[in-house]
Amino acid sequence: MRINTNVAAMDSFRNLSRVEADVNSSMAKLSSGFRINKAGDDAAGLGIANKLRADIRALTQASKNAEQATSLLSVAEGGLQTISKILERMKELATQSASDNTDAGGRVAIQAEFAVLRTEINAITATTKFQGKTLLDGSFGNTVSAFAPGDIAAGFAAVRLNGAAAGTYTLAGTTGTYTLTEAGGRSQTIVGVANGTGTLDFSGLGIKIETNSAFTNSADPSAAIVVTAGSGGGSFMVRSSGDYAGNDNVNLSGLDVDATTLGISASSLSTVANSQTALSAIDAAIGLVNTAVGEVGAAQNRIAYSLENVRSQITNFTAAESVIRDVDMAEEMTKFSKNQILAQAGTAMLAQANQSAAGVLQLLRG
Repeated sequence: MRINTNVAAMDSFRNLSRVEADVNSSMAKLSSGFRINKAGDDAAGLGIANKLRADIRALTQASKNAEQATSLLSVAEGGLQTISKILERMKELATQSASDNTDAGGRVAIQAEFAVLRTEINAITATTKFQGKTLLDGSFGNTVSAFAPGDIAAGFAAVRLNGAAAGTYTLAGTTGTYTLTEAGGRSQTIVGVANGTGTLDFSGLGIKIETNSAFTNSADPSAAIVVTAGSGGGSFMVRSSGDYAGNDNVNLSGLDVDATTLGISASSLSTVANSQTALSAIDAAIGLVNTAVGEVGAAQNRIAYSLENVRSQITNFTAAESVIRDVDMAEEMTKFSKNQILAQAGTAMLAQANQSAAGVLQLLRG
């Protein structure tokens, strides 16, 4: 019998330590609901689960993009439907004016309404917007392809578009007064520009230039801004498969339905001949608007199917992550109960092993 080395106690302590570690691990899993609480639990599984979680978050945002895109297209569709109704009324007026049962005085009144309706078409195309982006004037999807800020480059932070048409714009001015001019001749002047951080708001041209703390209003910027037409009009990322510049996007052709594009800006109902010419132009305009409505409808349907598919992917990816990351509560509770019993037994056996050396006292008593 030996007392310096109690092998039985050492074995009991080793087993008890292992069982207590298992009990603590089971408690962590049961309290968190996760099978993997640290990399040591399953390093490979954690990596896979983290990738799945990233995919799920991207797909969730893609579904939100699809919902917002549907709302945007609904706004565009509403504007197009209104323009279609206006064209129907304009065709009715042109048909009335093209008949000799209408006299010159009647045509004057008809022409007045015709002109007002044409103005309203332009107003609708200019004001149909979604989150600041004009949808029906052909500018949706345009981007800034070049910005040469000239003498005060350090003072400019960014250029933001808000319905700007494609083309080249030049900025000039000094001492708090700046003018932005489009290549086509349109321009806008703003006064009272202050030094430092702010915004040069040329909303009439659909351009805002943000400045930073280095901006000084006493210098002529001699800046040039080049706005490039969007290749697809507008792009909506409604998936997250890895083909980010391709199939993950739904593109919408640029929608341009103002009076000039529709070919009715110069139409007149002042005579029978002019009214007949106007009727042909209105027929063509109705065709253009119907084409635009068809493009919007096709995009809406495609986005709806994409949204349905993405939602299905989110569900399946979430289920796949759950299989890897989440704990099976019944199985883990069985392990926990077993280890609790083993811990109690191990504690009892350690106590017995520690008491076994007490038998040596009998020898010492003689």
